[in-house]
Amino acid sequence: MAAQESTRPPDRWTRIVEHRFGVLCSYLMLTMLMTFPLALNWRSSLPAGTGDIWQNYWNFWWWKQCLLNGWNPLQSPLLFHPFGADLVFHTHSPLNQVIAMPVNLLAGEAAAYNFCLFIALTLAGFGTYLFVRELTGSAASGFLAGFVFAYFPQTIEQTLEHLNLFSVQFIPLTLFYLLRWGRSHRTEHALAFGACFGLNALASWHLGIKLLMLVAPWTAVLAWQNRHRWRAFLGNAAAAATLATMLVLPLAAPMIGLIAEGTDYYLKYPVQRGIDLSYLFTPAYANPILGSLVNTRYLDRAYQAAGFVCYLGIVPVALAAFGVWRKGRRTVPWVTVFFAGLVLALGAELLWNGTRYESLSLPFATLQWLPLLENLRVANRFLLLAGLGLAVLVGYGWRSLRGKPAWALPLATLLILSEYCWLPFPLRQVDHSPLLEQIATRPGAVLDIPFHQRNRTVHNMVAQTVHGRPISGGYLSSYPPEIEEAIKSDPALGQLAGVPVPTVDVDVDRLRQLGFRTVVIHKLRRQSVRDELLKGVRQEAMLDRKRILRLGGIPDATMDAIRQQLDMAVGAAALEDDVLAVYFL
Repeated sequence: MAAQESTRPPDRWTRIVEHRFGVLCSYLMLTMLMTFPLALNWRSSLPAGTGDIWQNYWNFWWWKQCLLNGWNPLQSPLLFHPFGADLVFHTHSPLNQVIAMPVNLLAGEAAAYNFCLFIALTLAGFGTYLFVRELTGSAASGFLAGFVFAYFPQTIEQTLEHLNLFSVQFIPLTLFYLLRWGRSHRTEHALAFGACFGLNALASWHLGIKLLMLVAPWTAVLAWQNRHRWRAFLGNAAAAATLATMLVLPLAAPMIGLIAEGTDYYLKYPVQRGIDLSYLFTPAYANPILGSLVNTRYLDRAYQAAGFVCYLGIVPVALAAFGVWRKGRRTVPWVTVFFAGLVLALGAELLWNGTRYESLSLPFATLQWLPLLENLRVANRFLLLAGLGLAVLVGYGWRSLRGKPAWALPLATLLILSEYCWLPFPLRQVDHSPLLEQIATRPGAVLDIPFHQRNRTVHNMVAQTVHGRPISGGYLSSYPPEIEEAIKSDPALGQLAGVPVPTVDVDVDRLRQLGFRTVVIHKLRRQSVRDELLKGVRQEAMLDRKRILRLGGIPDATMDAIRQQLDMAVGAAALEDDVLAVYFL
């Protein structure tokens, strides 16, 4: 009787992880837990980013305007007024814009972003589950592997800023159908492989290139294995490639056309954002259990941008190592993926515990000389490949364990959860000055002060989602050089684009000629206001400090001089509150 009872718990857990719908629901619940309390505030809050997340917020608004007005999302007359902006090389993440459009129309931009976050993490876990289950023959192995890949600490940190970089769900799904195609030789699996590959590219061109680095050698191996039935293989491969091309071509064609004409402003210099090797063993600062032990280490992080957190976890590494030991040759491809991703994520120079070893040149330094790969300029993002390799190896490790008791799977899940979770998940309230709604009824364009400081003025775009008027300026992923030159050469805009500078002349007549009818002074961007806000924030509250520092800091004397000139030219501010001062020209 006792022996029979001891078998029931494993059967229960096995039934759960064998049932695909149950696993999908489990990942959805885990996503809600990992991002709690975001699900309770999904229409009014966003993850606590400070720069790119607001750009993505604007993207959702812009695509909605394009749908409602019949505009081309790759050309915007509402940014950099009066010149307009070419958005061909801007980061849109078109897949997310399309799948979230119903949510966007019904519930708004914040809800659309959060919907994409929930979908991405849930399907990333589920896709990895399908892939590793197929690879190892173990549903429990797939479940743990899906947990590791979907909630990998760097991916969770990317949710604070980068819609395109946390939308990794189609990477494991592509590999799942590639594996099935290789085993079954069925056309429908080849087509599913091509569809997932194309959808991944539409989520992020960078993710598309990284996935290509995985599937190209795998497909070459399949071609060799199918050399005796090459006609059927090539037919399926052509069908997959055709479907993928049809999916991406509408968005890729304008970029290809501009590149063919010699356009190169989309190319950017590599940045020194390789991971610090010592932080592979440093839990995330937001972890409720371990974070307090390491929080101060993150005060001296090499860079503040999202992507620095790179903790691997003790339990995942132990399971992966055990899998390599027990499975040997079968794990070689995934050991290669793990270490290749890890080495590339280190960047051009080794960084250990804050010390950079410049004499040691690493493989990432060669990418800037390779076609296509030259666009992968931020080294830390290659940790995605290491996370995928780690997840697969975790699956092999779990498959290798013998005589596991009934409670082993929930315990392992709980232990990894305790290492990877961010609780409470940091949120940022979406709010705005009510004065912006009054601007919406005004004709003409809006000139924000300051208006042209890249990501430090991204909130001007957020304000535009309320008032809907054209603005001069904008935060783009890539800036067409003609825009920069046009602003610099204009006598009125060139003056104000240089803020902060000691002296500024506000040419109101010229601004009127350019079509501006409203000037908005952003009072929170005064140097004194920023400094005062910083005094009220603890040094350990890194995300709050980053938010305040991102406001910029216009010298008070410069801001006062601009207001005095506007007062003399058009009278006192027509509207004013604690955040904005609004002048009507």
